[in-house]
Amino acid sequence: MDIRLNDKKIEVSEEETVSSLIDRVKEELSTTNERLVGIKLDGDFLVQSELDERLEQNLSDKEIELVTETTDELADEMVVKALNYIDSLKEWSEDISCSAEGSVLPDIDTDEIEQLLEGFHWLNLALEELAAATEVDALLGGRSFPKFMSENRAFLNEIQGALENPEENPRLIGTLMLQDLPAWVDEYRDIFLDIKGKLRRKFDA
Repeated sequence: MDIRLNDKKIEVSEEETVSSLIDRVKEELSTTNERLVGIKLDGDFLVQSELDERLEQNLSDKEIELVTETTDELADEMVVKALNYIDSLKEWSEDISCSAEGSVLPDIDTDEIEQLLEGFHWLNLALEELAAATEVDALLGGRSFPKFMSENRAFLNEIQGALENPEENPRLIGTLMLQDLPAWVDEYRDIFLDIKGKLRRKFDA
């Protein structure tokens, strides 16, 4: 059985599995500007959880469709996702208040701050991928991108350190959440908007 990958045909043997097909397609696309983003089996698009469960499934007698997107399209989707997340961060930070003693009110569960750290790490990974994939300039959002990443890592390390003894650092956590966090959210927004503009200009070229 043959399936199409853009202008090419890929032969699928009776022993082929979802996992082995994915590996082959990724190899085929590695030298192009396209990436595999999904697989349809018998007309049904497999969401990630379904895909994970069916990696070893045999593909014989299955109707298979490969879904690909260009790296520019994927980059644009990543920027939109990041900007939506940044909006949610801004709303969350605006709901935080602080007591006269400097402690954050309402009390923020340390799990919430851990999730915040995970979110920032995801934003940084997204920025690094976008910077590499789109060949953006070193200057983004009006400032040096390498310097932004360096200072941001120091900020995240400071939060992580404060979380190790939150009861001893209420004022520090309050400062990080009330003063530093909104400023970082604004800088993230400026950088992602800058990347979005560069991608749009690239699409329109």
